[in-house]
Amino acid sequence: MRRRYKILLVLLAGLVVLAGSLAWRIHTWGQPLPVSYRRVGVTPATPGGPGRSFTYLETSEAGRPSQRIVEVDSDGDGTIDLVLTEGRSLASFNRPRPDDPEARWLVLCLDGVPYQQMLALWEEGYFREFFRPVPVISPFPSASGLALTSLFHTPPVPGYEDKYFDRAQNRMVGGPLKTTRPAGLPYQRVFDYDLPGYLRGPAYLLPVKSYRAELGRLRKRLLASQESVYIAHLATTDSLHHVVPPEIARRLLREVDSWLRELYLESGGKLRLTVLSDHGNSLTPARAVPLEEWLPARGWRLRDRLEEARDVAVPAYGLVSFLAVYSRPEARAELAADLAEMEGADLVVYAEGQGVVIESVRGRARLVWNPDGTAFRYQPESGDPLALAEILAGLEKQGKVNPEGWLQDADLFAATAHHRYPDPGHRLWQWATNHVRNRADLLVSLEPGYFYGSGAFRHLVDILSTHGSLDRAQSLGFAMTTDGPLPGPVRSRDLLPADLKAKSEKRK
Repeated sequence: MRRRYKILLVLLAGLVVLAGSLAWRIHTWGQPLPVSYRRVGVTPATPGGPGRSFTYLETSEAGRPSQRIVEVDSDGDGTIDLVLTEGRSLASFNRPRPDDPEARWLVLCLDGVPYQQMLALWEEGYFREFFRPVPVISPFPSASGLALTSLFHTPPVPGYEDKYFDRAQNRMVGGPLKTTRPAGLPYQRVFDYDLPGYLRGPAYLLPVKSYRAELGRLRKRLLASQESVYIAHLATTDSLHHVVPPEIARRLLREVDSWLRELYLESGGKLRLTVLSDHGNSLTPARAVPLEEWLPARGWRLRDRLEEARDVAVPAYGLVSFLAVYSRPEARAELAADLAEMEGADLVVYAEGQGVVIESVRGRARLVWNPDGTAFRYQPESGDPLALAEILAGLEKQGKVNPEGWLQDADLFAATAHHRYPDPGHRLWQWATNHVRNRADLLVSLEPGYFYGSGAFRHLVDILSTHGSLDRAQSLGFAMTTDGPLPGPVRSRDLLPADLKAKSEKRK
């Protein structure tokens, strides 16, 4: 009996030690990266002269202050071009040239970081090793799978999210496990680093710890890599924006600024940096649209298969601001009219002939295009759902609209790049012609403040921001580089070279 008691005590002690060890690992997991260059001063810009300069205290590995480093914007263009130091000289530091064969190139995608968020940080004096960020226009819907496919010129993904409707099988397929199978997501093959699929769920429950853990993981992988062109995708910046207040997310992004500065300065001018995001975010708290109640009330059946005339399939996965709707072809027009009146719906689009029909409570219109999508014609039937009337009137005065109402894609892009719905012509053409392997019959763009997604997931987190719709905040990602100023705004497919990974392979 005494022996059993001792064994029980040993087992209990072992469990206590194991629980304590696990608790300690959870506590220490996801700690901030050590700051190698801590900002201690900012010198204001001189009117007509140099721009701001930033003083940092470089910390040695032992944790003791070692020297001051001053980054100077000597020509007043907003970007650091001179590095001064005390003690150890970095006077030989030169901005890396794009054609320098010895310079590595880090291409880093910060998932879901909106243009306005990064621009605000740059204006505050962060990320000043980079030239001013420019807007990058995401495809529609503004979701990661489609945007990353466009950015990195990879084959189409099966659906808009990891759970999707498979037309050939006539059923819902995929789900959380799909993110762990890169073979099903072509864009993942481009990345030298991406968040493992099994960590994507915890990123919403422990967003700050997951973000910091991923930043540390990426840092370790990059330093261990010999790739001359290293392409990385930081997925947790998107989950931060979904569930953390915008001001906290912006503060946490400063940790990326600190880490990139360390890489840049320690490279001695041998590291090019390109940082971008795939889409924006609403930065607006959101609630679920009442789809499950709305459709049955109008005689539609929400199903996982299309068997009857009024069956409708809508994949529910991430908490996003669009609906990918699948239906019988003959039901599209009536279904679009019903969905347009649902609370939270902004626009409903469906393909018809050589174009799309746009339904909204503000009216109905058609957008048609020529065979290669280089010219468009907008035809309002009632109202102006895309809010293009004023823009088109201005283009007509400039002689850019022909007598039949056609205008060139380049002219429409230039006139709408900063519009409420950026670049709507090209994005709707892209959706209707070559977007995903299982294109939806109708796509619903939701108003800011609404989302649709997994019923179970929506009860676990409060959505403080989302993306997917056609509107400006959710459509605009950003891009910035140390190479030089970027022209902008720019479509995502035009930002990076199509042979980016091939160049990487050649330079190994």
